[in-house]
Amino acid sequence: MKAAIIWLGAILLAAVAAPFFLSSASQSMNLLSPLEAPSLHHWMGTDPLGRDLFFRILCGAQVSVGVGFAAVLIATVMGILIGTVAGYFGSWVDRILMSLTDAMLCFPVFFLILAVIAILGPGMIPIVVIIGATGWMGTARLIRAEILTLKHREFVLAARAFGASNRWILTRHLIPNALGPVIVHAILGVSAAILTETALSFLGIGVQPPTPSWGNILMDGKATLGSAWWMMLFPGLVIFLTVLSVNVLGEKISHQMRGSR
Repeated sequence: MKAAIIWLGAILLAAVAAPFFLSSASQSMNLLSPLEAPSLHHWMGTDPLGRDLFFRILCGAQVSVGVGFAAVLIATVMGILIGTVAGYFGSWVDRILMSLTDAMLCFPVFFLILAVIAILGPGMIPIVVIIGATGWMGTARLIRAEILTLKHREFVLAARAFGASNRWILTRHLIPNALGPVIVHAILGVSAAILTETALSFLGIGVQPPTPSWGNILMDGKATLGSAWWMMLFPGLVIFLTVLSVNVLGEKISHQMRGSR
């Protein structure tokens, strides 16, 4: 758990300090030293253009982690709105919104993302919006289930008896008390969003060079896998450790919340 927090803290620090690393990475470009093996001067070696791979990975953290957090934020907000309205008002509103949720779950999300990107074109903003707009269904179901349970509790009935509006009940009583499982789901969703962005950039339809992301750094290493093993090993290892750390953190928080109930 501590190791996961330390690793995620280092990645977030790298994402925040990415502009400094980007200038350092551009200054370290040396076309006379392409594909240099890891050494004391270049900890993770260099890429085919002589750029320091360590600095490139640090710069890629801003894009990959930023996309993950932004996409999950969009998905969480959409899921909370849809799930809360469905659970609280019930009746035909619930049936329509949950039918929409079930319909979205029937689509293979990754191929839906590919189709939309083919229409809109690659880029960081389209990827954030698309991943967020196709990832709200789990959050909607979670918070709907919580709202269905909470709206019949005594404190909600008392607030309604005192003349509280639906808006007051939702924002002051129901949503704050239903956010626990949603927070855990959102944390675990960050790792899925990072993997999705990485896969899209690796396929060449995500974040485009020269902007570094972990996915397109991996794509650069694909052509040199036989001769420059570090081009695939180090970015892949960073992605693995980041996703693993996020999942460990999410599971730990989930266990703590279950124990407190």
